[in-house]
Amino acid sequence: MRTSFLFALAAGTLASGLAGTPALAASCLEQIVALQARVDAVTPKQPAPPTAPQTVGAQLDHQPTASSMAAATGNLPPPVGPAAALNAAQNFQAAGDEAACLKAVNEARAMLEGK
Repeated sequence: MRTSFLFALAAGTLASGLAGTPALAASCLEQIVALQARVDAVTPKQPAPPTAPQTVGAQLDHQPTASSMAAATGNLPPPVGPAAALNAAQNFQAAGDEAACLKAVNEARAMLEGK
């Protein structure tokens, strides 16, 4: 979902803002969008969590507890490698730190290229 949002945002930016301007260095967001497909291609897909039958408590309209929610979510491991660097780049971009964003994008690119 986030990937498609970033792609749409970058495509809109390119179509509206850069159509009549001379070639400039790509912004951090544009570089994130470009690298996201490469990261997705090399990142193994997580299997879908198993489903479970409905509990009696759920059938009786009981609200879930914090511990039952934690058990049901199956916490995913944090991203590593180029995915982690790209995640950091997205966070820096959202915070408006272009320099740190570009540094994280370059780290992700270097990891993808095996440097």
